[in-house]
Amino acid sequence: MLEVKVIEGLGTTIDVVLVNGLLKVQDTIVLQGFNGAIVTQVRALLTPHPMKEMRVKAEYIHHQKIKGAMGIKISAPGLENAIAGSELIRANTEAEIQAAKAEIEDNMIDIMDKYVDKGSEGVCVQASTLGSLEALLEFLLQSKIPVCSIAIGPVYKKDVMKAMKVMASSSKHSKKEFATILAFDVRVVPEAAEFAEQEGIKIFTAQIIYHLFDEFTAYVKKCEDERKDKGSTDAIFPCALEIVKDAVFNRAAPIIIGVTVKAGFLKVGTPLAVPEKDNIRIGVVESIELNKKSVTKVYPKDGAVAIRIGGMPNIMFGRHFDETNQICSWQTRKSIDALKEFFRNELTMEDWKLIKVLKEKYKIE
Repeated sequence: MLEVKVIEGLGTTIDVVLVNGLLKVQDTIVLQGFNGAIVTQVRALLTPHPMKEMRVKAEYIHHQKIKGAMGIKISAPGLENAIAGSELIRANTEAEIQAAKAEIEDNMIDIMDKYVDKGSEGVCVQASTLGSLEALLEFLLQSKIPVCSIAIGPVYKKDVMKAMKVMASSSKHSKKEFATILAFDVRVVPEAAEFAEQEGIKIFTAQIIYHLFDEFTAYVKKCEDERKDKGSTDAIFPCALEIVKDAVFNRAAPIIIGVTVKAGFLKVGTPLAVPEKDNIRIGVVESIELNKKSVTKVYPKDGAVAIRIGGMPNIMFGRHFDETNQICSWQTRKSIDALKEFFRNELTMEDWKLIKVLKEKYKIE
């Protein structure tokens, strides 16, 4: 089955390649539909006039029977949900009908089971034929992009509404990039495009799978960057610092001392505390100097650095803490939640172990 289309005066028709055998008017046929196998009777068998394309609107020649192999147009009841690219089988008896239904439905179940996860977030995928849909789904599977819904044919308003429904039924932390329809080799009707824009559903269209993938992955990165920018105000990256002996350059605010990073990593803007001194807050890292150069981030491998700590005018080195105390990044439930939601992939297993230790030190539930 090559194409499903509405023809004035004939209703919904299907263009098929009759591979072999004989097909007659009133024969029972079984084909794949969106809601399962379609069982119907041939109402008309049509071919274009000589030298005419079947896809061009014109008068057709009616046949009582046609023998394969050749291209034909079939008119029959109930073809509205037929899936282009799927198989069509003629069935003469009830037993053949049931066997054909089982074969056709198994094909669709295999696709749904392999590529579609209705229980999680994912994109909605639409393609021109079943074959192109499978090709796109396989590509998305290899690219680890989840899919929650599939369809064949042009994108209509109902498809946008389906994408909205999928988003509404997923978790409350649904990601913006999953409010998306990937439309491969299909047109988007103007009403659907307008409705999607109003409702915040992004539609990507392309004739080449790689172009569709590139556009979507660029959009995913944009969405991730937006979330990180939003979450960076709450996120506090973990670190544990050791004060370098005899490297105190200013004892009162701003405190300037030499430290080494023992675990995690230190960034400018990190609030610091001393767990051994009842979790006293000592200020925020205003600057970091490594080898007489200003940097924004340092790791254990970087060795000793000088840091400037400000924001707490009443805190003094030697009175509230000294070089025997370990300094750690301050953590809260809100900061840990922000790390989990927006920066999970940027932290190593060792970083998460440090966060677990800090949770205990700061008595975070």
